[in-house]
Amino acid sequence: MDKLEMLRSVPMFSRLADNHLALLSANLGAQSFVRGATIFHQGSVGDMLYIIVQGQVRIYTISAMGHELSVMIFREGDFFGDLALLDGLPRSASAVAMSETTTLTLHRTAFQQTIQAFPPIAIAVLEALAGRLRHSNTYAEHLVSHSAPQRVVRRLLDLADQHGVANSDATSTIELFLTQDDLASLAGTTRETVNRVLSSLRDQGLIRVERARISVLNLVQLEQSLNP
Repeated sequence: MDKLEMLRSVPMFSRLADNHLALLSANLGAQSFVRGATIFHQGSVGDMLYIIVQGQVRIYTISAMGHELSVMIFREGDFFGDLALLDGLPRSASAVAMSETTTLTLHRTAFQQTIQAFPPIAIAVLEALAGRLRHSNTYAEHLVSHSAPQRVVRRLLDLADQHGVANSDATSTIELFLTQDDLASLAGTTRETVNRVLSSLRDQGLIRVERARISVLNLVQLEQSLNP
């Protein structure tokens, strides 16, 4: 897929006219990362947007107490690092490649020049940021109002909704390489809690775990398990 087609596949840019996309694509670079590589650190200078061509990226924060909390997982077609394009402030979170990852990159200066020439691009970015903000608000609410086991279930439901692929047997596989440590960080709990919850859900016939991939066997019952 060439740069223009890649931009067209990104929801934030999908409604832009071809001439706008062509202008953006002319300013794109590329970077690749091996699994486990840090793409940027929380607090570092932020001057670049990343668009994932291939791979998987986890966004996480580190609290003042040194605790890690994952915020989002992104895959092909997703973008991250967008706040830096608007305010140029230090990164509010860290990003790590969960698998071999290839990205397109757009520097802040090039982006600013583009949106000055074509305001519709700025509107598209603001709409995308609004969606991310809504997600963050919901995520924070779940952290406060749910117990640790409930947070694990909620994250499974969210991941199934965002990254689930329907199977022929009416199940849904979360198409992510997802370790128990990753899920613990997403749910704001410990690996031991995740292990217990997954074992319980597996015993109930609600999920199947195979090689760091989770299949949800019954979405309705999994949702209902949040309110026993």
